[in-house]
Amino acid sequence: MDLRVLEARALRIDDASGIVVEGLSFATSGEKVLVFGASAPVFRALAGELPVVGGELRAAGREPGAALRAALVGVAPRDPALPGELTPASWVEWSARLATPGKSQAKARAKAALDAFALGPVAGTRLDKCVTTARRATVLAAALATGASTIVFEDPTYGLDDDVARGFAKVVAKALAPVRWALFAARIPLESPLALEADDALVLGRSELLAQGAPADLAARERRFSVVVEGDAEAFSAALARRGFSSLGAPPRLLVDLGSSADAGTGDLFALALESGVTILELSPVAGALA
Repeated sequence: MDLRVLEARALRIDDASGIVVEGLSFATSGEKVLVFGASAPVFRALAGELPVVGGELRAAGREPGAALRAALVGVAPRDPALPGELTPASWVEWSARLATPGKSQAKARAKAALDAFALGPVAGTRLDKCVTTARRATVLAAALATGASTIVFEDPTYGLDDDVARGFAKVVAKALAPVRWALFAARIPLESPLALEADDALVLGRSELLAQGAPADLAARERRFSVVVEGDAEAFSAALARRGFSSLGAPPRLLVDLGSSADAGTGDLFALALESGVTILELSPVAGALA
C-alpha cells in the first residue's frame, strides 16, 4: 500500500454487538478527504477503540496503532471526555510532550497548535468552563501538536447553530491547511469551508464503497440511492434490472442507480420492492451526505 490518507482491503471490524464492517475495501485519492455513510466503526478502529479483526486498514501507510505511536497520524474524536480541571494549554502541551522527545520543541508545537485554533484567549481557562467550540478546538489542537502530518477527526461542527458552524469550520480548515486530513461526518453542507477544502469524498457501506469522487460531483449524484431491504434481495435486483436500473453491493444493503430517465423516481423502487416481495427498511440518497 502507498501513503494514501486512508486505505482498506477486505476490512473486518467487530464490536460488542458482533460484526459491524465486513469485506470493506477503499482507497482515498486526495489530501483532504470527507468520509460519510457507515463510517463510525472505521473511525473507532483508526482511533484504536475497535480492533481490526480481518483484512487491512491503513492511515498514512501504516496500521492504526503504529501510525498513532509514530505520530504520523493524530486522531480527534468530536467530544471525548476531558479532565475538567485542566486547561486547553495544559492539555495540548501534554499531547505534544507525549509525541515529542524535546521539551522545548513540545512547547513550541503546543503554542503553534493553540494559535492555529485561536485558543489564546481561553488557553488558561478550565476545560469544564469552556464553550463547546473551544473544547472541540482543544482536541483538534492536541492532535495537531503531536506533529502528525495526517489528522483524522470527527465533524467538529455537528450540533452547532449554522452561523457558529460556518465560522468554526473556517477556523478548522485554516488550522489544518498545512496537513492532510480525513473528516468523518454524517453530513456536511457543500458550502462549508471544510467541504470546499476537500478534494475527495467517500460514502462507505457496511461491506462496500458506495460512492467516491470530488465533493461537488458526489453531491450531483441525486439518482443514486442506498437501499436496505428485507426479503429476497436477488429477486429485487432482477426486478431493478428489468426496469433498467442498476444495482450493486451485498444484501441487505444495495446501491441503486436510477439512471438518466426523467420519469423514474423512488416510487418505482417501492413498487418494484412490492412486486418482488421485499420490504425497504431504509432508503437514502447517496448525495444526501453533502447538502
